[in-house]
Amino acid sequence: MRNVLAFIDAEFTGEHKFTTLVSLGIVGEGDEKIYLSFNDYDRNQVTPWLEENVLAHIDERESVSQEEGFRILADWFESYRKKQSVSLVSFGKTHDLILLFELWHKAYPDREYFHNLYCLPDYLNHAAHFDLTTIFALAGLDPDLDRGNFIEHSVSGQRHEALFDALVVRECFMRCMGKGVFPKQKLI
Repeated sequence: MRNVLAFIDAEFTGEHKFTTLVSLGIVGEGDEKIYLSFNDYDRNQVTPWLEENVLAHIDERESVSQEEGFRILADWFESYRKKQSVSLVSFGKTHDLILLFELWHKAYPDREYFHNLYCLPDYLNHAAHFDLTTIFALAGLDPDLDRGNFIEHSVSGQRHEALFDALVVRECFMRCMGKGVFPKQKLI
């Protein structure tokens, strides 16, 4: 049985190791989706760019704490995965996955440090996660290509809104797979 795919995007306070999660969007292979915005990100890290491009489009009344978001997300994954492992596909190689995984630290409040090997559920605790930039490079495409143009703007929405960006990741991935660049059974 192959892993089920989930396409993710996170918005966060900066490209550094102390960044904090602002919002998270995940879409499945079909119509499944979840969007969470968080109210406990580090407000001291907010930049004018983040304010204008991300926070201005978030309804704070709908935002939740990371602890509450973790419970909602864990329930969503349990429902979505149907007892299969989940392979995550993100745009980049690091922050999206790390920030998503660190939500599972909420399940272990007594642990000082989060550890992927011991804190993630089995359905996520594996190496079969992928990033779009590497997939583009392996497909002979420029990893910095304009993703909207690549998918011929087949998805509408607001850039830097995590759910929209997760949909773009899914469409880019599916377009690469549809081109026959990778045999599907080998990649997932």
